[in-house]
Amino acid sequence: MKRNFLFFLLLVLVAACQEGSKVSYSTHVEYGGEAALEDPFIHSVYFWFKEDTTPEQKESFMADTEAFIEIESVKALYAGTPAPSADRPVVDKSYDFSVILHFEDLAGHDAYQEDPMHLEMIEKHSDIWERVLVMDSK
Repeated sequence: MKRNFLFFLLLVLVAACQEGSKVSYSTHVEYGGEAALEDPFIHSVYFWFKEDTTPEQKESFMADTEAFIEIESVKALYAGTPAPSADRPVVDKSYDFSVILHFEDLAGHDAYQEDPMHLEMIEKHSDIWERVLVMDSK
């Protein structure tokens, strides 16, 4: 029993140290409180900011991407910075910010791509990122 308690205490301390080592930001918003989609089209976007990007620019960018939940075809939105998970060779935490969007289907994704809010965000913020990686899943 004492050994289990010490092991548990060690895990808590390790987790606390990792928690404070990196600032994390995340949000999850579901459109209209709908239940999970049966077969969503998932659009994952990863951003690497330029070195000289200010905290204010990052905050503005994050707020504008979170507003995508207002686009009719967006059914769920997850956004955030890399999680403080364990460092492993298969985990890539080199990006600065990610946005994961769920759509009912490819048509919903395509409508989002042409939505004025999405196009305005790209025009307004494209000068702050040095790399963008998109991965779509079905």
